[in-house]
Amino acid sequence: MNAVDRLKIDYDFSKMQGTFNRAQELNDFARERAETVLDLVRDREKYFCPPGCNECCYGSILMSYTEFTFIMLYLQAHWSREQIENLFRERIGLLQNEESLLCPFLAEEAKTRHCRIYAARPLICRVFGTSASPCNRSINSTHFPEELFYRAYDLFYYGGSQFIALNLDEKWSLFEAPFALWCLADDSKESRRFLREFILEKGDSLRAVLYDQQAKTFFHYARGQKVIMPT
Repeated sequence: MNAVDRLKIDYDFSKMQGTFNRAQELNDFARERAETVLDLVRDREKYFCPPGCNECCYGSILMSYTEFTFIMLYLQAHWSREQIENLFRERIGLLQNEESLLCPFLAEEAKTRHCRIYAARPLICRVFGTSASPCNRSINSTHFPEELFYRAYDLFYYGGSQFIALNLDEKWSLFEAPFALWCLADDSKESRRFLREFILEKGDSLRAVLYDQQAKTFFHYARGQKVIMPT
């Protein structure tokens, strides 16, 4: 199915402005953490993917708020204004199916180099096809030490002893989500309200992980049911 044939979240992502104007302190934090992680994993980024394969690019690809911020910085530094406007108008919020968002950076028509933000891609994309997240295909997975993965994960998801999340309101926070949901959470009160109502109405958070501030529990929705996650 081509991108033009896919359904889309019923929200005008092209009108977003808030997500381009975050605090400099947050930008600096995301840049520092991302550079540290890139240094940690650089020697492990060896893949044996079949030519032209992009199977791991499908499904709702989850990332931290730190990674989302770093991707936004990458876009603003390397893409033209017209390219970014087209991205938010045409690609953000496309649904792969009822349970998954399509990655907006997937160049499906490309024979190689399917990722349009390869240098800034999230951690899960960097470890897929390694021993930390093996591919289903018969390939020689690069060894990726478990402790190295969790070190990189902690750098993206935690600041000191506190986890990094973005409040949607006084009850819910967003901890881990696909790019489009971070856009909604990051932009404005209106978009955050839409996101909360969207999750409740849909009964499926598209794999996003949320935090209940009152119950102090992490959870996600699956097939209309709220699933509490172990900590």
